[in-house]
Amino acid sequence: MSAMASESVGKLEPGMEDSGYQMDNSGDEDDFEDEDVAEGTSGPSGDQLNARRMLSGRGVTLMMLINEGIIETGDGVLTIDYLGSKFVGDLLPGGKIRWQDSKEIFSSPSAWATHCKKILNPEKKSGCGWSTIRYKGKRLDLFKTIWYRKQRKQQMGAGKTSTHVMDSENKSGTQTETSLKERSETRETSLKPTGIFHSKILQQKSSSNRLVVNHCVLGNRTPEHDMNTLVTCTPFTAMDRIQPFTVTIATNCLLLIDFHCHLSNSEVVGYLGGSWDIASHNLALLQAFPCRCRLGDKDNAGAIEEEIRQSLEQRHLTLVGWYHSHPTFPAYPSIKDIDSQMEYQITMKGDSDSAYTPCLGLIISPYNKQRKSCEAEYQAYWVMPPPEHRPQEYGHPMQMAYNIAHDSFLTQDLLMEMRLLADFYRGAEDFIIFKKEYQSGSATYWQKLQKSLTPKLPQDLQVTGAQTPTQSQAQAQAVAHFWDFVRGLVMV
Repeated sequence: MSAMASESVGKLEPGMEDSGYQMDNSGDEDDFEDEDVAEGTSGPSGDQLNARRMLSGRGVTLMMLINEGIIETGDGVLTIDYLGSKFVGDLLPGGKIRWQDSKEIFSSPSAWATHCKKILNPEKKSGCGWSTIRYKGKRLDLFKTIWYRKQRKQQMGAGKTSTHVMDSENKSGTQTETSLKERSETRETSLKPTGIFHSKILQQKSSSNRLVVNHCVLGNRTPEHDMNTLVTCTPFTAMDRIQPFTVTIATNCLLLIDFHCHLSNSEVVGYLGGSWDIASHNLALLQAFPCRCRLGDKDNAGAIEEEIRQSLEQRHLTLVGWYHSHPTFPAYPSIKDIDSQMEYQITMKGDSDSAYTPCLGLIISPYNKQRKSCEAEYQAYWVMPPPEHRPQEYGHPMQMAYNIAHDSFLTQDLLMEMRLLADFYRGAEDFIIFKKEYQSGSATYWQKLQKSLTPKLPQDLQVTGAQTPTQSQAQAQAVAHFWDFVRGLVMV
């Protein structure tokens, strides 16, 4: 995401232990916080254990964050909001916490959080300290993520960058993941203006090179994992849980996204503008804002995102998510996509449960030839963070069901954006030649595009049997004019 996320956007799901959508570990007798593991573990493999804990995020202490300059000591910088009560703590130079009410000193976030919660809820068995406590209004686990990213960056600098180099076959440019690591260190307040462009890995063009796995087989986070590995999304029903919020997507939004993704065999990205109804708990995606900029294009990314920020403000829309394409492989998020979505959710989270706006990730696969359908494949997802006592695991991508709201007509904004997109990609090496066959002996790319866009047309371009002959004829003419317009944009 970008700096425009810091004010108008929002805010994401409250901490999972409060929202009810986290994996329940409250009854786990072995629940523990990272810093509760002794740093001086003895024995033949003590040093190796500590090294593994540090690289995975386990064993992280407040003192370590202080020493790295990620957080600072101070009075009243730590707070807990629980069941309508607020607890305030001081962060001491030794990395311990002093509760201001009783002046008691606690050795870890877990100890303080558990103590405070048991005052109000004696049955509470664990405190989930890192996700419960806020440092200067920001969730404490965000700063653990920053620490982890910093360690990964240093590790990469030591020569372990082989699995993090972007696909050199993509004609739109190359870039390593290093820029993402640099940006992660300053994300607690606002994001760099080129956040999406520098946080996305350029995708491979061949689906045969993409491994698809279930989340349960990933295990713990490790530098040896291929960040391009695709992970299937789990429906909430499979975990006997309710989706945390409902989603509605307007057809004009889907139409522009679909058109954008079909223009290129390289990955494309964009923002999603909409609104959040806290009363009904519904997130409405009303308009897409494509990024007319190549991934890794540092020179133009900032200007394009500033243009989008102004467009959002002018239309009184909130930034509610982002989309990107997987041109030729399934619409499952990669490990990198999961990490990016999780970071955006944390960054966009507000200071209170009543002030957040959810963030949704949307992946579109326009040219996955393993599918028989000509319509692009869509995947809406949201990432469930790992359990508090297993922070070294990857976030869990959850499938978000959504409803489609049919717009009444096409807007001038949409038609103009379609023209600008076609002008941007036309003539490039990765621009689709729509007159060619999509698959041998099957439809052309143009015919495939028509079949994919048709279900997303607004109501005034849908011919129905309930219309009079005159109405049907007029509507058929309008549809023909629209396809002539689109054909003129893409057929070169």
